[in-house]
Amino acid sequence: MLVEVPDSMRVLLLTVSLASALALPSTFAAAVITAPQVKDRLLDFTLVAAEPDIVTPIGIASDARGRLFVVESHTHFPKPDYPGPKRDRVKLFVPAASPASSAKHTVFAEDLYHAMNVAFSPGGELYLAHRNGVVILHDRDGDGMSESRTTVLELDTPGNYPHNGIGGIAFRPDGWLYAGFGENLGARYALKGTDGSVVLGGGEGGNIFRCRPDGARVQLVATGFWNPFALEFDRAGHLFAVDNDPDSRPPNRLLHVIQHGDYGFKFKFGRNGLHPYLAWNGELPGTLPMVAGTGEGVSAVVDLDRARLPERFRGHLLATSWGDHAIEVFKPRPHGASFRAEREVIVEGDETFRPVGAAIAPDGSVFITDWVDRSYNVHGKGRIWRLSAVPGAPNAPSPPYVAPRGFRPDDATDLIARHVTPGDFPQLLRHLGDADPFIRAAAVGALAHGPFTQLLLGEAANASPAVRLGVLLALRQGGFENNTALLERGLADPDESVRRIALVWTGESTNTALATNLAAALDAGPLSAELFQTYAATATILAKALGSNAPAADVSALRPAVRALAFRSGAASSEATALEVLTGPRHKDAPQLRVEAARTLADLRTDTAAAALKSVAMNPAEPPALRADALAGLAGQPAAFLAALIGLEDDSAAVVRIEAARVLRGAVELPLVRAALERRLARAQDDAVLADQLQLALKGAAAIARPATGADWRAALAADGDADRGRRVFFNPALGCARCHHIEGHGGRIGPDLSTIARQANREKLMFSILKPSRDIAPQFVTHEVTTTGGETHTGLLESATPDGSLTLLTADGRGLVIPGEQVKSRTQSKLSLMPEGLELGMTVQEFRDVITFLLGRR
Repeated sequence: MLVEVPDSMRVLLLTVSLASALALPSTFAAAVITAPQVKDRLLDFTLVAAEPDIVTPIGIASDARGRLFVVESHTHFPKPDYPGPKRDRVKLFVPAASPASSAKHTVFAEDLYHAMNVAFSPGGELYLAHRNGVVILHDRDGDGMSESRTTVLELDTPGNYPHNGIGGIAFRPDGWLYAGFGENLGARYALKGTDGSVVLGGGEGGNIFRCRPDGARVQLVATGFWNPFALEFDRAGHLFAVDNDPDSRPPNRLLHVIQHGDYGFKFKFGRNGLHPYLAWNGELPGTLPMVAGTGEGVSAVVDLDRARLPERFRGHLLATSWGDHAIEVFKPRPHGASFRAEREVIVEGDETFRPVGAAIAPDGSVFITDWVDRSYNVHGKGRIWRLSAVPGAPNAPSPPYVAPRGFRPDDATDLIARHVTPGDFPQLLRHLGDADPFIRAAAVGALAHGPFTQLLLGEAANASPAVRLGVLLALRQGGFENNTALLERGLADPDESVRRIALVWTGESTNTALATNLAAALDAGPLSAELFQTYAATATILAKALGSNAPAADVSALRPAVRALAFRSGAASSEATALEVLTGPRHKDAPQLRVEAARTLADLRTDTAAAALKSVAMNPAEPPALRADALAGLAGQPAAFLAALIGLEDDSAAVVRIEAARVLRGAVELPLVRAALERRLARAQDDAVLADQLQLALKGAAAIARPATGADWRAALAADGDADRGRRVFFNPALGCARCHHIEGHGGRIGPDLSTIARQANREKLMFSILKPSRDIAPQFVTHEVTTTGGETHTGLLESATPDGSLTLLTADGRGLVIPGEQVKSRTQSKLSLMPEGLELGMTVQEFRDVITFLLGRR
């Protein structure tokens, strides 16, 4: 039974009988459970079941009788000594009538593998999505046990990562079954229906498919997802999905899904999502934006109009955030042909609260599954919670849905179904010029999949840039292959969006015939950093395809604005070009270009580059900011080299003094350097920032007064610092941030790319990611420890695993270490981050503040 301890303790203690024949091994014992915090006084959050009655639960569904059907995982990365069953189950729970009683449970179905989600069809049959398909779990005699199953969808693929295959399922009111499919690590696949229909693909990222309830007529609905793990139709028939994020493209997304919509992600261009061909919020022409950003690891979405909660939750969607330990709600409000919403957290727990699935019961309660532990291994813990209105709180089911007058959001989808004849072509062309991206996307989808190819080719030179762009998007989506002449025109188009999509399509199709035409995209009209980055990505793809026959790229011949973009995108790595830009006479009036050149030379780490940076740093006639960047680029050079910088700690420019003190830390063991820094410290009373730098260099971390608690750190870092100084701290080799992290063309790629980190992380989250790097680790950055048959232990990120058991680890120094399968004795996941503890000890408090400010500007 459940025993409730006083609220002041915020604890529920679950005591269960282990004598039950259905109980799991005694290893899975009862636990002390900290109740999550409910942020609305009219809501009640109650524990329904816990281990050992339920462990590692994922999907959940409720039938018309209020019974709960819960996916219990035992195959999601089990450790060798895992004591549980070898296959997954669906457990059936009958919720107790009162909190003082335990929910009754039985096993409804078993012998499942990589089971993910469950949903009831309009006809009342239970469908289960597993990683490689969808089945119906039949209980024809109604005894609470499934006696047979029918395969509805079958996924044929070499991909085998547990939860990036088929995950979310939902039924449209007319019976169509919709299924979400993850990025599958880019592996090829064939999704097969029961009538011989099939969808083939691979590398394009996550998709949403649909079929009839019996598995016939399999169709692609929309693409461009990372992992649409949960789907939901609201009362108006709009399809919503929640989508996990690629490793460096925050936040997770709540999406309004329309037929043939492109939501921007393609795995083949990098799992981090930052390639110029990709978008996450409609940044690339032809892609669609999100309704809202969600918490990390978003895993479920349900329409609260079907719940019986306080009235203020009418019209809301509820989502679960596994990574942020939270339950969130969103109220979609009309925004053109789609919606926008704001995130509100209504339940928040500690790190042992990991909500995953959600289902609404006939009584209007919302039931939530809880994975409990941050480990991706199955671990023997689990919870089911009930969210409901507190007794006596006013609540009622939502009134009948009434469609709004005029244009409705789902009209965008209807366009595709209606316009299928050549006579509709003029109307569709007009829609290409609509201000709303959902209307434009619907028109592109209709044109791509209708009888319009020749008509579209005839509009390639239309006077309207919107039409020219739409023509390219539609022909590309429709798979038009004879595209060289079309793309040659597009690359020279005066409109930037047209040129950008022409570059994307050229690269996607590896059209090497256009290699000598690419530069036209730079000079045909206005140029942005995004367009140049797209150009650089396309040029790289074609150069790789052509090999030694690739035309040489002469960055120095480009006009200055283009050259600046070249440095910013990391495309100009030529030492000669960077040296000419930094030290030559032609660019004295282009300070930002020279700063980018200095940063490029700092990355090269050659003797020639170091000499040029030293020359600029020592020259008082140069701009102080450029001198500071040149100094930053010298950090990590041998102590004897750095000794020549003595005197700069006393420079007239404050930015140079501070950077010199920071760089000279690397040579403080030399008596000459130490004496110079001590002299400067004696005269630094009026410069607290410099004084702290000198104290850290001379006396170490213990000499610097530091906050003692999390609250103290919050107070110390509450104010903004200097973003430019923070950038130089971030890229300083002594601190090591940039050894693992990449920002805008510079740095390593072991950890998450932080180019857009501020979209996901606030000041608090950034602070604790440095102070406590192991507190929350994203799944793709979990450290793996591999022991070999020879007794060696290797640690790193798991980059790949092959069917023969061979592993590739990305080690802390950036190397890829291949371990043959026959040499792997054991592999475990560490709870410690590859990012070390104690990084704050290598910084002054002001430096920490500066780094946070720098990162908060990465949007």
